[in-house]
Amino acid sequence: MMKKLAVGSLVTALSLVTIPAAQAVTLDPHAVPARTQITVRHDSGATVSTANSHESRPALSLSKLYLGYWVLKYGAPADKARVEHMIRVSDDNVATDLDRRYPQAIPSIIHEFGLRETHYTGYWGTTTTSTEDVARFTSRIQHDPVATPIRTGMATAAPVAADGYRQDFGTSRIPGVIGTKFGWSDNRRIHASVSTAPGFTVAANTYGDAATHTADVTRAVHNAPGAIPGGSSEAIGARIEHDLHLQGPARQAVRDATRTAANYERQACASANRALAQVTPMRVCN
Repeated sequence: MMKKLAVGSLVTALSLVTIPAAQAVTLDPHAVPARTQITVRHDSGATVSTANSHESRPALSLSKLYLGYWVLKYGAPADKARVEHMIRVSDDNVATDLDRRYPQAIPSIIHEFGLRETHYTGYWGTTTTSTEDVARFTSRIQHDPVATPIRTGMATAAPVAADGYRQDFGTSRIPGVIGTKFGWSDNRRIHASVSTAPGFTVAANTYGDAATHTADVTRAVHNAPGAIPGGSSEAIGARIEHDLHLQGPARQAVRDATRTAANYERQACASANRALAQVTPMRVCN
């Protein structure tokens, strides 16, 4: 009964969601030490980065985004069903198994998305990438239906990962973000994160511990989120689905309602931007 009520509540909640405003995010590259690289990519395609953002560094668990997307697009149904969990808890065992089953996955994504600074070594865990590539890829899949499990996993990232490490650092601390993928080396000496928010994507990588990574990011990246009473429809749907452990028809009803609301958001956003274009180049949303 509670789950049925929750599904009904979701439909009501989604009707109250406002269009996420384009947010006033800024990056001061000069405030970032050489140990850290950061890229902020706006939905318009405009990018602000540190000078070292094209360095190919250890991708850590951010490579699971590349792997997961390929599996969702081309993999077997049973393997597609594992991707959301892999992203949410950063499960290395799932990643290793999928990487072994589909060794062509990451190389294919590198080619498909033109990730020139990403290099697959034959194993997901030693793949290298840049914040430029991570931000570009993550931004491009934000409205791709294929990537819904990835977005859901990022929006409901577990506080503690499968290996016991806390997922609460880096770009996730920027106000307004709605989803994050975290990465860390086995010796905890390298950390990375990528987050999405209405209007932008931000990626960072640090040769240092989690606290250093977070400090470098929050010192240089500033955001003034617009009023978003309920958050985006996808964020609301992902949170309800995860918190109530919905399955079967209830889960599908939530996803259908979420998809419908997201389409309305995009249509309203486009209409608002077209109207504004007659008097100003400003965009109210993306």
